[in-house]
Amino acid sequence: MTSKPYFIIKKNLNKTSVTGITFENQLNYDILQDICIKITGQKFFDCHFVDNNYTNEILQKGWNQGRLAILYYNNVAHFITFSEVDIRGRDSSIQSVPVAYNIYYNYKNNKKIYYYFINKTGNAETPYHIFIYRLMKTIGIEFLNLNKQIEDDITPLISISDLMLSRRNNSGKNVGNKPSFITKSSATNIDIYGKTFGANKYATSLICYAILSINKKYHITLYQLKEGNLDKLPQPSLDVLNDMGSIDIVQSDYKHEKDDFEKHDSLRSPKYIYNLLDRLGNKKCAFCGCEIPEIIQGAHILPVAQIKRNNILSPEQKLYQATDAHNGLWLCENHHKLFDENIININNNGELIINVSLNQNDKEFINTITSIKKLPENIISEKFLSYLYQRNAVINF
Repeated sequence: MTSKPYFIIKKNLNKTSVTGITFENQLNYDILQDICIKITGQKFFDCHFVDNNYTNEILQKGWNQGRLAILYYNNVAHFITFSEVDIRGRDSSIQSVPVAYNIYYNYKNNKKIYYYFINKTGNAETPYHIFIYRLMKTIGIEFLNLNKQIEDDITPLISISDLMLSRRNNSGKNVGNKPSFITKSSATNIDIYGKTFGANKYATSLICYAILSINKKYHITLYQLKEGNLDKLPQPSLDVLNDMGSIDIVQSDYKHEKDDFEKHDSLRSPKYIYNLLDRLGNKKCAFCGCEIPEIIQGAHILPVAQIKRNNILSPEQKLYQATDAHNGLWLCENHHKLFDENIININNNGELIINVSLNQNDKEFINTITSIKKLPENIISEKFLSYLYQRNAVINF
């Protein structure tokens, strides 16, 4: 270490060989001086841009992974990761952050980590970006030049409920690039449904880091929807997560879904739950409004067993119907059991009906726990009604 602030930065970026643009082109003297003053209070510094073969206790051979600069000062290694120059994609704009965090996490000496905006174009302040910045703040990343107008919004997430609410409020929708979904299956288990391919894996990594930073008692189950040839998070991210706490990776591809479908009549596949989350939103019982995720389940309108008995459909068509989001509702454990046992049902107008064979006391009890007697119009699609007609054709009410 040195008494004078000293930057070490890999010169090349991942795509330097294609674009001809190096990291040295993007980090001019004024930017580095601004960073140095903000971190150390010192105006003067040394800087060494190194080639791809340079290695030390932090930087390994290769391009500048994590868009990373290391500022050494007073026996502390300051890790600075940077935005892109042109911010466009939702997750691609922060894809360097988990990579830089993994390197930072594995460094065992005195350290701090920061984020610095060098963007010249694009919108870095969308509601989705605000959520991502809160994740970053939660895992200990400091912002060196955050816009004052959004500074008050970038606070650490203090609980899993806070994280889930922020995700719901700020994620938005991006057609063709479905987001990850977060829910709870027990008091100590957090379920994440999402993709681990392309830019999606970066937000998924940050969500997992944040959950374990909030409370290490949680166990994460990541249900991943395979896309392309990448079926799990990058190994460095998995290594960090396993060191931080506990995580299971559950595959969800056609083969796994098909095997589960063939073996069980009560399919609870990751793809089915993911599709329900995408269509219906966060778990909320359709009949009582309960939003306790640990007791909310995906309930098939047309039962899996009935689908499997249909000899007209091909195996692929059967699996499609069993995982189709239009063939389902969120129901609490009570209403799900009542629905599966045909004690309650839904008529073709979307209204809840009670089996006429029940005695009056049981009917009154069901009415007491059922505050919603008719499904909202946005649920009653043509496909939903098609499944409902098939169900009701074989039920005696």
